[in-house]
Amino acid sequence: MWRLWNFFKRIRPQILRLFLIIVIVIGIAFRFVALDGKIYWHDEVYTTLRAAGYTGEEFAQEFYQNRMVSPIDLLKYQQLKPGSTPLDTLNSIATEDPQHSPFYFLLARVGMFLFGHSIITSRFLPVLISLISLPFMYLLAWELFQSPQTALLATAFLALSPFDILFAQTARQYSLFTLLVIASGYALLKAIRWRHPLFWAGYSLACIFGLYTHVLFGLTMMGHGAYILLLSMESSRSFGKRKRFPFYQLLLEFLGAIVIAILAFSPWLIILINNLQRVMDVTNLSSYPTSLLNLSKFWILSFTSVLVDINFDFNSIQMYLLRLPFVILIVVALFKISQETNRKTRLFIWTSILVPFFMLALPDVLLGGGRSGVTRFLISCFPGVQLSIAYLFSTHIKNNKNSLIDGEIFWRSLLAIVFTFSLISISMSANAQSWWHQIPSSENPQIVQQLNKNKSATLIVDRGSDYTNLGNIISLSYELNPDIKLFMVNAEPNLLLLPIGPRVFILNPSQKLRQRIESQNYQLEKVDQQSQLWELK
Repeated sequence: MWRLWNFFKRIRPQILRLFLIIVIVIGIAFRFVALDGKIYWHDEVYTTLRAAGYTGEEFAQEFYQNRMVSPIDLLKYQQLKPGSTPLDTLNSIATEDPQHSPFYFLLARVGMFLFGHSIITSRFLPVLISLISLPFMYLLAWELFQSPQTALLATAFLALSPFDILFAQTARQYSLFTLLVIASGYALLKAIRWRHPLFWAGYSLACIFGLYTHVLFGLTMMGHGAYILLLSMESSRSFGKRKRFPFYQLLLEFLGAIVIAILAFSPWLIILINNLQRVMDVTNLSSYPTSLLNLSKFWILSFTSVLVDINFDFNSIQMYLLRLPFVILIVVALFKISQETNRKTRLFIWTSILVPFFMLALPDVLLGGGRSGVTRFLISCFPGVQLSIAYLFSTHIKNNKNSLIDGEIFWRSLLAIVFTFSLISISMSANAQSWWHQIPSSENPQIVQQLNKNKSATLIVDRGSDYTNLGNIISLSYELNPDIKLFMVNAEPNLLLLPIGPRVFILNPSQKLRQRIESQNYQLEKVDQQSQLWELK
């Protein structure tokens, strides 16, 4: 019996390594599961429309003209525009969506050119990008902790993260954003360690790609700036005046890399500044009144989504009770990072999480708004959280203690429980037709079901009350029966063109359309209180 126990103790590291490799393989596999299972939602529609070289105004000019069309007619705006070039893609984003940097859209256009467009091919690109994040996470964790076990754990947490799998299957730039947050952190640590121009060039290049992927990558750069500044300040105090120059040189080297990145991004920055009002009109997040209580709920859901994503109603106490142990786990992990790691490591982790978070959260708390309540805006924070949790488990698992709370068996069991919750979360998401991140299209599957069971029904569509109708009607067109008729109307709808007989529905009507309908003695009746579908009576 004693020999058996000794044998088990010897092979425990190999068992853990095999377990983590299996977890990583499962996470990779789930990125390919049901790629077309969820509805192709509003934001993804715009990704494809921009990549194809079209603008929303072109769509409006062709279709919002009091004309009857088929759903399949609208899908031509999801194929490459004949005769278009990448310049058309850039123009579409610059004129209508300048808050979105163009790099991912250009990659999506290349994918459309090579493989055509379908829901699967569009989502295949972010899946591939998310896979590249895994080795970079391993390298980043190794650079921070110099531990293969911690690096493998961090990779496993990223691989099985419900949040990362969800956005790996979304035809948007967020998996690329995650990759560049991780890659830039790794490049920065290498540049600090080797202090060679080649490594600083690599970091600067990662920042350039990051900014051209999403403007919020600037939050990651701010976190890096705080990290370098704190390192330099501490080093100056510790080593005295005769050693100050090398550390100020580190700060100058970092600033040089950042300046190069900003200069390279300046063409798009100019477009962004020149279209600032358009950006404010389209995003408008700062004007959404969000209470501190609701913000706190969003923060809990966002930060725990890297571990668990089992959802109930937003105001359901059960959801927050379920998330509470994971919040505690994250807090304990950050505390352990603060207590046990060297200054360089803990500063990197803390600045990578807190600087981006507070840059978004403080304006929300002080001025009002909902920026920090948008989970995908917090992507810069999440790798730091995953690294902290990996370190927590790694140090407890290899301490060889037998105590109840601090023992190896307890932490191995807890690790299995956490991964089980992640696996349940991604399984539930894989079997769903829509998920929480697909607002304002999360109710589209129900709308499709309602329309498709009414053969030859007519759906009236105008620009809508909140500028989401264009994306949503194309989203619906992927799933609607061909015999459904779409009556696309302008500001002066001619209701005499409506066919007699079939049921008539309306999608999210504007106030003008409602007034016009009521003036002609029609009534509007909401089909479902949770959706934007109405029926004309």
